[in-house]
Amino acid sequence: MATQATVQSGGRNRELRRYGFTLIELLVVIAIIAILAATLLPALARAKQKAQSISCMNNTKQLMLSWNMYANDNGDILAPNDYPYTTPYYTAANKDHLKCWVCGTMEQPLDAGNDSELVDPVGSVLTPYITSKPVFHCPADNYIDPNAHKVHVRSYAMNSAVGTVWSGFYLNGSPPIGTPVQGGWLPGNSYNAGQTTWLTYGKLSSFTRPGPSETWVIMDENPYSINDGSMAISAVATAGNTYLIDFPSGNHGNAAGMAFADGHSLVHKWQDSRTYTPQGIIQPGMGSTGSTRQSPDNADCFY
Repeated sequence: MATQATVQSGGRNRELRRYGFTLIELLVVIAIIAILAATLLPALARAKQKAQSISCMNNTKQLMLSWNMYANDNGDILAPNDYPYTTPYYTAANKDHLKCWVCGTMEQPLDAGNDSELVDPVGSVLTPYITSKPVFHCPADNYIDPNAHKVHVRSYAMNSAVGTVWSGFYLNGSPPIGTPVQGGWLPGNSYNAGQTTWLTYGKLSSFTRPGPSETWVIMDENPYSINDGSMAISAVATAGNTYLIDFPSGNHGNAAGMAFADGHSLVHKWQDSRTYTPQGIIQPGMGSTGSTRQSPDNADCFY
């Protein structure tokens, strides 16, 4: 009996060995999996980035359609684009005085986390044409604001040379409602509300230079510099003399989504890392300050 048990036990051991893996075999399998992962993960990352870029372009396309419809329904006059960047919409007593293409400022924690303001018909004038809140947020924007403790509800801002006056008229005696924005940051190194050197655009028909297909209106702004719906830019672009005030995003592989006055959208790749790397900003949403706004010989400023 003992001999039989031993034989049976030995048989079972041989059976187990027959269906098991050796250490070498396991290491080979692990190595193959690692190689496949190393090969596939970059491809999956690129596919995800591509999908986010397409979604971002779709968002800006929808924003531009609503922007265009607003002008068509308002005698060619463009939507307001002069929201006061430190004024919270969430707690404002008179929201009618704060009308803008989109109201609220990401500089204020309550606004930064409140997506209802994006489609509030009292303040956001594009609401009759677009009521989808996710359209205002780029899918690649995952930045968590340290003040709001969450991702911003809005990722896009409008060219500060495009749009009309509304809030400024009530708050600081700017020209009448409906007049073109003054483009205060266009001179580059200082805020100049009365500047007349550079063109601003208050009507659809005003895009004569450089033309609607060459004038960007909506851009994916850097989540660290974004505040109100206006993206401050400089028109100064000469050798050794280029400026960045608000910063574009680099969330699409060092590129940002943007849409132009003729309605087309694209994702533009930046040439200089300084373009999407905010400099001189004291805290999120404040914009850059002092001489650090200068970004000498930045090729992106000539685009």
